[in-house]
Amino acid sequence: MIRGLRLLSHQLVNPHCHSPKELVSWMGAIQAQNYPMSKWAMGIRLPASTIRTIDKVIQDGEIIRMHVLRPTWHWVPREDVRWMLALSKRNIQSALKFRSKNNGMTDNLCIQCNRTLEKILAGHLHLTRQEIRSAFHRLGLNIHPIQMTLIMMQAEIEGIVCSGIEKNNQCTYALLEERIPPTPTLSRDEALAKLATKFFQSHSPASLYDFAWWSGLTCSEAKKAIDFIASDLVQDKRYAPCLWTHVSCPTLPCHNTENLHLLPSYDEYFIAYKDRTHVIDPQHQHKAFNAYGTFYPIVLYNGQAVATWKQTTQRAAFVSPFYPQINMPQRYLQKAMDVYKHFMAAKTS
Repeated sequence: MIRGLRLLSHQLVNPHCHSPKELVSWMGAIQAQNYPMSKWAMGIRLPASTIRTIDKVIQDGEIIRMHVLRPTWHWVPREDVRWMLALSKRNIQSALKFRSKNNGMTDNLCIQCNRTLEKILAGHLHLTRQEIRSAFHRLGLNIHPIQMTLIMMQAEIEGIVCSGIEKNNQCTYALLEERIPPTPTLSRDEALAKLATKFFQSHSPASLYDFAWWSGLTCSEAKKAIDFIASDLVQDKRYAPCLWTHVSCPTLPCHNTENLHLLPSYDEYFIAYKDRTHVIDPQHQHKAFNAYGTFYPIVLYNGQAVATWKQTTQRAAFVSPFYPQINMPQRYLQKAMDVYKHFMAAKTS
């Protein structure tokens, strides 16, 4: 039941979204740590799309790749960037404080770099991280690579920069004020309620701890957010911890159709939950992700993680099953590979 409902809420079965922006807005945020694979995370949920579909909305700035929520990359609709940053800024800064201090990141250095960024990106320029670092060096700021990562992350959190257009297959940065039009300000309580709604409509069923993990909020903040939308949630106490399902979540059909999906690494279906035992046998979790936080591409069969897969050129191939005798119909696997091939084919055509 849990897997079936999640397949529906995640838009992996019977999807209702018609564009990347609509999808990302429905999901709240889509993790984008692996940039190429994050495009497939959208493509797998938009059956008629190709990689060109995704690339166009990125170029147009309809979705923005930012460090929001817990401190990692996410795709977010541009109109949600400001209120999400305001909501998560305090917690992300706290998470980065120790790392920044250990790498010589003083307050004065951050201020100096932020002012420099505003100058070198002004006029709707879109520069890669290496281009920005070179510009820093020309201006006498000798920043080493680890500091550069922290500087750009801090500048995102401060609302100075955001993702720009893709240039020569590389990500760029642009000034947030030039890239994203002004949007209404939300109070913290309004933002908490809105984030909880987005999470539970797209990730149900899920627990308080799943929401706290995904959002980067403290458990008390997450509980407060759930309380704000309690009338829109149905509680299931058969599980420990109890699970919440949004009232908008579709009802499971009487007869479930078999399905198989090739999930990208860091997919929301898998990474968004603190407890992943509902979708993967605990004894196989080390095959799906490691102790360093690396998540691998997963084969889902009827919502259960059963194997990993790898990309070869523009094709999906090399499946490594978790079980010696897995009853996974090859026709479903081939169909899933063909869908991925079609999505990627536009990249070289």
